[in-house]
Amino acid sequence: MTLVPLASAQAVGLPGLLGSQTKAQPEAQEPLGQSLDEVIKSLENDQQRSKLLADLKQLRDVTNKAQPPAEEGVLSLIGGTLTNLEQKFSGADSPLTRWSNEFDLAAQELAALALPANEWLPMIFAFAMILMVWSLLAAALIWISHRVRMRFGLTEELPQHPRAVDMLRFALRKLGPWLVALVITVYMSYALPSSLGKSLAMVLAYALVVGTCFSAICVIAFSLLDGPHRHRALYILRHQAFRPLWLIGSFAAFGEALNDPRLVNSLGVHLAHTAATATNVLAALSTGLFILRFRRPIAHLIRNQPLSRRLTRRALSDTIEILGTYWYVPALVLVAVSLFATFISAGDTSTALRQSLICTVLLVLCMVINGLVRRHALKPQRGVKRHALYSERLKNFFYTIAHLLVWLAFIELGLRVWGLSLIRFTEGDGHEVSVKLLSLAGTLLFAWLIWILSDTAVHIALTRSRKGLANARAQTMMPLIRNVLFVAIFIIALIVALANMGMNVTPLLAGAGVIGLAIGFGAQSLVADLITGLFIIIEDSLAIDDYVDVGGHLGTVEGLTIRTVRLRDIDGIVHTIPFSEIKSIKNYSREFGYAIFRVAVPANMDIDNAIKLMRDVGQKMRTDPLQRRNIWSPLEIQGVESFEAGNAILRARFKTAPIKQWEVSRAFNLSLKRHLDEAGLDLATPRMSIQMVATDNQMNK
Repeated sequence: MTLVPLASAQAVGLPGLLGSQTKAQPEAQEPLGQSLDEVIKSLENDQQRSKLLADLKQLRDVTNKAQPPAEEGVLSLIGGTLTNLEQKFSGADSPLTRWSNEFDLAAQELAALALPANEWLPMIFAFAMILMVWSLLAAALIWISHRVRMRFGLTEELPQHPRAVDMLRFALRKLGPWLVALVITVYMSYALPSSLGKSLAMVLAYALVVGTCFSAICVIAFSLLDGPHRHRALYILRHQAFRPLWLIGSFAAFGEALNDPRLVNSLGVHLAHTAATATNVLAALSTGLFILRFRRPIAHLIRNQPLSRRLTRRALSDTIEILGTYWYVPALVLVAVSLFATFISAGDTSTALRQSLICTVLLVLCMVINGLVRRHALKPQRGVKRHALYSERLKNFFYTIAHLLVWLAFIELGLRVWGLSLIRFTEGDGHEVSVKLLSLAGTLLFAWLIWILSDTAVHIALTRSRKGLANARAQTMMPLIRNVLFVAIFIIALIVALANMGMNVTPLLAGAGVIGLAIGFGAQSLVADLITGLFIIIEDSLAIDDYVDVGGHLGTVEGLTIRTVRLRDIDGIVHTIPFSEIKSIKNYSREFGYAIFRVAVPANMDIDNAIKLMRDVGQKMRTDPLQRRNIWSPLEIQGVESFEAGNAILRARFKTAPIKQWEVSRAFNLSLKRHLDEAGLDLATPRMSIQMVATDNQMNK
């Protein structure tokens, strides 16, 4: 029932659509019965039925022609691309033909500018007069600035470590005289009549001033990269790169100025375009020569990084090393692409070359701003603040954000030069994508900030105590707590980022919970190691560099993980012991130690003399420059401990520094032996007493 009126309406309207000469049929809104009667009449009439079939065939042919062509294969696409390129580089629309026509038209416009000699002289006079006045004023200002520098003892070149004032003074010395002279010349030129020579002279002076400004900015940008092992490269760039950079900036500015509408009206469209393109090409060629000439000093500036960065950021250092070695390759490719685009766009303005040069200038400015930000970040803080560690790390965080903002501004301006914009993209079709990317970036930055604050708080809490620094405890616990914090913050940030990107994280959280539960039941020993180790570390039972006896292994603690403790014994053997196997801990390096002495006194020697001898040796030990720092108390004679083989055993001890008790014991025994040798005594030689008791039978015999 739904298809019947639709089919009838299409059938009735078809003849009229194809331009049939039959009687007009009623439209679709007419009653259904009347429409069906008309269709029946058309089909009953042989002539109308034939006409309807012809109209249907014509509609089929028109539909087939309107269908899109079938997709071509890869070879067909390559062939079509090569054909299009051949058509562009051949025929009347080829670049060679267009350049030939451009040169012909420029020659005609140049011939049209030919004037009688009496009209050329005023133009040449105005051109020479303006340049002469400008040059004389600049020379006078340069002489005055030189006298001022001599008077106040100011240096002519940039110092090795320039400050902001030094860079500003250098820019004013290089640019100031020429710029002031140009401003004065512009006001003085109003007295001369308007002519082509006057306009060309002003354009030339403007281009030279812009070239000076460009070269000064580049030299300042190079100076901001000063650092260890870069002095020679900076010396070469400061003393040899100014004039090549001046030529590049002057050519680029002159080519841009020739596109001014007033000069275009004076010279002619084609002549002005040809001259502007020629100067832009010269600027590009000068840039290529500059890149080839100074590729090694600039590579030296890029590659040489501080030792701390090379040791801690090896991946970044390797990347910078590769970038410094081959930096000139993409630069030369950019110059070649600009020249090729200029050649292809014959007849148009050399947009590609100017855009490339503008992007280069923006890149230099971005480097200058980043260098100034870095220079400001490296300034030492005045005074000692209570929360100096917080302020230092937060300062690095915000300076990093400042660097990112500078690069984003450079990217935005560079895209605007080429007719694109990130802001327009975020406001238009890419709004959803940009919102998700911004939320992702905000999540990462916030997680980074939380990590900085928490890590700094842990560092301060573990390295500060009432007695000052507790380095051993901090060295023990800090890596473990930092790792736990980092993993926790990373997982939370990842979940939040995925949620902001539009992903449903509920199944992920549920799966993580199930996996964690399964791991907890399946790895009970691992959980026991973790929990036991956590309590051992919190209770501070042992720390790195402690000398302990753990599980029957005696040695120095070299490392702690969340599951094991690593010991190195006196033989150099490393023992890795899980925390769950530790039943007791004997720590020999906490607070202090005791050096214990057990000396055997012969039966025929007076015990008081032996005690006096030991006290004398102990007193001498306390005055020894090598041992007095390790001995914290006088020799404590504890008395006769026992008897062995008929000898009395005297026990004594020293209170010593941690882990120094064995060293003090060895030194005491050596000193005691030397005193006995000097006195001719034999205190420590073991003796055996034999008593022979005669019986009655033996006596009778």
